[in-house]
Amino acid sequence: MANAAKPPATMLPAANVAAWRLVRQRLAGNPARDPETVARDLVGVQAQVLSSAALSIALRSKGSTEQTTRALAERRLIRSWGMRGTLHLFDGDDFPTIVAALKVKEPWRRPAWLRYFGMTERQMEAGIEAVGEILDDGVPRTRAQLAGDMDARFGRAVGELVRGSWGSFLKQAANKGYASQAWTDDSSIAFVRPDRWLSRWRSEDPDEANRALVLRYLGAYGPASAAEVNRWWGVTGGGLKPVLKDLTDQGDLTEVEVDGERGLLRAGDLAEIEAVKPLRNGGVRLLGPFDPLIVGAGLRGQLIPAAHLSRVSRTAGWISPVVLIDGQVAGVWTSARDGKRLRITIDPFGAPGARLRSAIAAAAGQVAKVQGIDPVVEFGPVFANASIGEEGDEP
Repeated sequence: MANAAKPPATMLPAANVAAWRLVRQRLAGNPARDPETVARDLVGVQAQVLSSAALSIALRSKGSTEQTTRALAERRLIRSWGMRGTLHLFDGDDFPTIVAALKVKEPWRRPAWLRYFGMTERQMEAGIEAVGEILDDGVPRTRAQLAGDMDARFGRAVGELVRGSWGSFLKQAANKGYASQAWTDDSSIAFVRPDRWLSRWRSEDPDEANRALVLRYLGAYGPASAAEVNRWWGVTGGGLKPVLKDLTDQGDLTEVEVDGERGLLRAGDLAEIEAVKPLRNGGVRLLGPFDPLIVGAGLRGQLIPAAHLSRVSRTAGWISPVVLIDGQVAGVWTSARDGKRLRITIDPFGAPGARLRSAIAAAAGQVAKVQGIDPVVEFGPVFANASIGEEGDEP
């Protein structure tokens, strides 16, 4: 029996989607008033490299990269493992929602994970709970201190799991809301329980939290296919399929088609996208490494030209700094300190004319400005020998 044809989807112009997404990403329109607004709007800012996260935030808000440090010190932001098992900066008031959704993710219960940790399921449960009990006093602990406490309870082998610099075991405790990173003045790593570290905390229903985060993701990164929503959140197989089906059945989500690709979108955003004014040779932005838009956007093939994907998504999950023109990746760039100046080298994918080169150079100047340093801008090849890499969770 032949497969039934797909029902018709609302057609949306790619230029409208790109312009709308830039506004939702705080890359056009009104900048955010503070770092936590950016983190909340973007459902977290990837922060494996903290300086990259600070640049992503500064380019979307009023101020400099130093404002991220202040927000961490004042506990308005918190750094913790989130989607895809990757470190992010989250708005402190928003973090309980993130934790509620993460609680249902227990990949370590699979045999492959238990073999990876060298523990039984009961031992893993006990170890994760012990992290929460140790940090329940609200006192920040270094990795060595926390490992020592685990040694005393379970022996050296379990303590070694905490000592691992990748934090694979601590990620599982973080999903339960038992461990996050505390800000320290000397930039060392310390761990706390977020419900003891943050000034306000609340418990939320995991199902409701998952629904809310899916809607918020699509409101900042959509339209996106079901596979892209799952990839952003870091689940495989069916993943969030039941959540997406429920939201679609209730009319919260609708399917749209953009240049032949289908994706899900919040139904309430349709009219706004149709009414937005497309950009025309004026929407030039430079985004830093691991920028949330590049990491998380749906319909990725329309954002990053396939011929240049390997120069954007590189070996071992490194995401290049990019040049964004009218909402599409149109080049890559790199930078290095040169005395009291920042030397920025830009490699466009095409051959921009003089006017566009000037706009790209001006955007590069903004990158230097938010870091409090003067720019030196040049054009030339960067990341010429790259291969595709994707971030991922263990094992």
